[in-house]
Amino acid sequence: MQIPLTKPARITAISTGAAALIAVPAVALAVSGPGHSGSAGQVSARKEVQAASPQCDPGRAVKVQRKETYRKSTGERDVLINKSKRPVKRTYTLSKQATTKWNVNVEASASFKAWIFAEVNVKVSGGLEKSESITSTQSDETSVPPRTTLVVTRGFQMRRIYGYTYYTWSNCKTGKHQSFMLTAPYGRYTSFK
Repeated sequence: MQIPLTKPARITAISTGAAALIAVPAVALAVSGPGHSGSAGQVSARKEVQAASPQCDPGRAVKVQRKETYRKSTGERDVLINKSKRPVKRTYTLSKQATTKWNVNVEASASFKAWIFAEVNVKVSGGLEKSESITSTQSDETSVPPRTTLVVTRGFQMRRIYGYTYYTWSNCKTGKHQSFMLTAPYGRYTSFK
């Protein structure tokens, strides 16, 4: 790096050689820049660069902690009895109309509950429905083993989700957590026991 010199210093350097550069006043050498040890360079070296604060997209989020599945019967059943020594065909008829819906146990508006439902539905890989109903009569034939009583029941396949919601601000800090439990049907079943 070439060091700028004042006019008197430049003349001295020419007449006495390279050793004369040491005698040049420090004021003439005070330039800021990398690798320079002059007074201005020392000032710039003391400045510290502040790290950028973390940035997050603000908004609400859901954390799913636990999932359960269970069956909810419609309460109807048909009993098929075979007292013979061989399998027989029997017809069962189930006709009760029933409906089940999802619910969330937090005190919140309907839109907020719907938002929780939509978020949880994504996090459990879909499959949750807002409501499920059984409205048509089901009449089918099944085989009953010898000397057996077969009980036919049906109902809804249910999913229960435990978790909490929270808010994240732009500085990545989170707000108060609010726990919830969501239950919703995701299918139907017919059981033979």
